[in-house]
Amino acid sequence: MSDLIEQIHRSPKKFVLALTGGGSRALAKLLSIPGASETVLEASIPYHSQALNTYLGQEPENSASSSTARNLAMAAWHRAHTINGSHVNVAGVGVTCALTTKRRRLGTNRCHIAIQTSSQTTEVNIVFDGETRSRQDEENIISDIIIQQLADFCGLKAPYLTVPGKILKRTKNASETWSDLLTGKLKTTLSSNNSLNIFPGAFNPLHQGHKEMIAYSEKLLGDKVYLEVSISNVDKLPIDFLTMQDRQKQINKNPLIFTNSPTFLEKARLFPRARFILGVDTVLRIVDKKYYGNDERLLASSIDEICELGCKMVVFGRQFDGKFLTLDHLTLPEKIKRLCVGVEEKEFRSDISSTLLRESK
Repeated sequence: MSDLIEQIHRSPKKFVLALTGGGSRALAKLLSIPGASETVLEASIPYHSQALNTYLGQEPENSASSSTARNLAMAAWHRAHTINGSHVNVAGVGVTCALTTKRRRLGTNRCHIAIQTSSQTTEVNIVFDGETRSRQDEENIISDIIIQQLADFCGLKAPYLTVPGKILKRTKNASETWSDLLTGKLKTTLSSNNSLNIFPGAFNPLHQGHKEMIAYSEKLLGDKVYLEVSISNVDKLPIDFLTMQDRQKQINKNPLIFTNSPTFLEKARLFPRARFILGVDTVLRIVDKKYYGNDERLLASSIDEICELGCKMVVFGRQFDGKFLTLDHLTLPEKIKRLCVGVEEKEFRSDISSTLLRESK
């Protein structure tokens, strides 16, 4: 591997690594070869759960998973282009593992590696076979796979490596539009001044409740509903290209718009005169000064702008702490209330939760 690492260091590519313990031997190998300062911009090992939460800006649903590796890679990519001053020729590398340990642990030994650039997301998922091997042996295998993937990123020919178990690699090469969304050059994959019906959400996953809301809204509004997924959200990392691909695959009946508009005001600016399909929880966030830096004047001016943009809201009820709340239960500024049409509980109710569906898997 020494010759390959030398070639990596001679390439114009640079990267930031975020490793949760497993895979740290790859970092040691990279730093042991002269020239590492030309390629390794930064390396972090958020090993403790709180350190991982801080690095990601949120608590992952599963610390040793492909989605967490991709989130680590996205966070590392942001660090890389911040340090480098450009998103060109930089990558973020994220690694999460569940390896041989002294304590008893359920599940198989595995490792998830992800590499994020401005135009590509790659993940490599390794599930070791059931044979007993040392932590050191697993670390050696993982470190070689990480270096192999870095060589691929650098455009180098890496040796083929066998793994005692299963290995699955997925890559999504982004379209120019998707890439421009991530880098901030674009705000939306669809610009329209027409009065569209927009249903914003994460749709992770799209479930029967969403589908019934869409059907009800189309009947109420007399036109098709566009689903909108923002790749960035307040206090969360942007979603990666593989995640965008997965969201796109599950949505096949309605047009899907990707945006880079985490707040409702930004969505309203992109789609003036739109009719937004919302839950009461979203409406409450629109009027919560917490999302405006606790600035009452900023909240008031944002509400005024939303009104000036001619947006309307179809508001569905949601369950909170065992109680189903509809628009009638909310205390809202009069200006916002005039924009809203509430859907009564007797007309529509769905208690399906995307979070609970993910947790049940």
